Amino acid sequence: MPKVSVLVSIYNAEATISRCLDSLLGQTIQDIQIICIDDASTDSSLNILHQYQHQYSCIDVVSLPENHGQAYARNQGIPLIKAEYTAFLDSDDYMAPDAMEKALAVFVQHPETDCVLLDVRYRYPDGHEHGYRTPPFSVLSGYDAFVKSLKWDVHGWYVARTELYKQFPFDETCHSYSDDNVTMAHYLHSRNVRCSTGKYYFIQREDSCTHQATIRRFDWLIANESLHKKLIEWNIPHDVIDMYEEQRWYNLIGCFWFYNINKKKFTKAQRAHALNLLRHAWENIDTATCLPFNIRYKFGYMPLRPFWLLFKWQEWLLYQLRKLKYEDYGKKKC
Repeated sequence: MPKVSVLVSIYNAEATISRCLDSLLGQTIQDIQIICIDDASTDSSLNILHQYQHQYSCIDVVSLPENHGQAYARNQGIPLIKAEYTAFLDSDDYMAPDAMEKALAVFVQHPETDCVLLDVRYRYPDGHEHGYRTPPFSVLSGYDAFVKSLKWDVHGWYVARTELYKQFPFDETCHSYSDDNVTMAHYLHSRNVRCSTGKYYFIQREDSCTHQATIRRFDWLIANESLHKKLIEWNIPHDVIDMYEEQRWYNLIGCFWFYNINKKKFTKAQRAHALNLLRHAWENIDTATCLPFNIRYKFGYMPLRPFWLLFKWQEWLLYQLRKLKYEDYGKKKC
């Protein structure tokens, strides 16, 4: 029986998948299961996976006929998990050789632990790197880790007991972003959450979903609403829900900023879709209780209900003012 199973979702990753898999095959623990789910790639990714599968018995490959997104793809791999512990690795990222060994050592030393965070390193194309902003901690209760994760004060790269993945699979609400919601569920239903020094290298790419002018950026709003519904279902205290609703509001403002910057790149239908999602979020976030007084009446952040067009104009004007500020700053730099 393998000690740990790793889920790897792949979509058009022919340039990076070998590095990703080699980092797993090179782990200092011997008993590892690597579950690769190809999400209907149109490049040579699936051929590369089959080559690895033919060479290494620890690799399982699932090929999906249609592209559904990372959450759906990972969920197709969960029934294949054979190990007591499970992690996931994005196909363009990689791990240090001792990452799994160090994470599993924490489980052995502290049997009441259900999730062990990895040491995340952001790595950039020019070679420089830095760690995630949260300082290491000794131990958090599952509930405390859950609360911190709502604002991403605790990150979402970890190894968990497989039973958590079986009970709380990835959120498939939308193509992008909703897979992050499983992190909160796993932390909330853990006894303790601890850190390890096993390194996870998170590769920063300009062509990633978060850096591109893609309509899928607005999936973030759908994912946020999905998690909000889960918080209510889990009977989370109202003050914690308010904290998350405040973050949802900031995400809405950020998505409006993204919309105004990039709307000329979208089709007419895409612009209408984005505005519908923005308006739906604007109507459904409970700003009456979640926003601090100084935010509720701050220009650019005021809800201005029930006047959607006025709110929309406020966001456009905020964008124009910020644009002028950045242009003026650029002139001074020159």
